[in-house]
Amino acid sequence: MDDIDIDARVTGERTVIDVTGTRDVAVVVRSEGGERIYLPPESFDEPVSGSPYTSPYQGGSGVDGEESPYGGSSGSTRGVIETAEGFRINHPETATEFDVYRGDEE
Repeated sequence: MDDIDIDARVTGERTVIDVTGTRDVAVVVRSEGGERIYLPPESFDEPVSGSPYTSPYQGGSGVDGEESPYGGSSGSTRGVIETAEGFRINHPETATEFDVYRGDEE
């Protein structure tokens, strides 16, 4: 497996998490408002290349404050933008915890 880097910046108003080296991870962020799952950009299976911030991903039909954002087309990926080397998550609250789940390499 290739190395990936996770850089998190937590402030009093928001959390920014940069994932570099892959787009094949999911991030679960927990904060006072609950839990939100962030999936990679739509084109996560494409090689990591291109110019930064080229394709902001807009999620499906989820809404803020969902008890459980699990599901195929939930809005849980809102706040994810593709970067040249991975993607960036902009979570609108101070994170108390986050987990990174990496896909299996074949």
